[in-house]
Amino acid sequence: MNFDTVKKVLVYLSLAFVVVSVWRDPSASAGAAGGFLHSVGGFFSAAIDKGSAFLKGLAK
Repeated sequence: MNFDTVKKVLVYLSLAFVVVSVWRDPSASAGAAGGFLHSVGGFFSAAIDKGSAFLKGLAK
């Protein structure tokens, strides 16, 4: 089994997991997805803020 095949299998399994999860309990799945996206957005927001503070510090 080569690496491309493994990647395809993992993508299909992930997609199947999401579909089954949403099918069984849509409200909990939406809550989990919302929490995950909130965390990812918070991380990128903090990274941008810290990166801009670092660049401002270099300019001084």
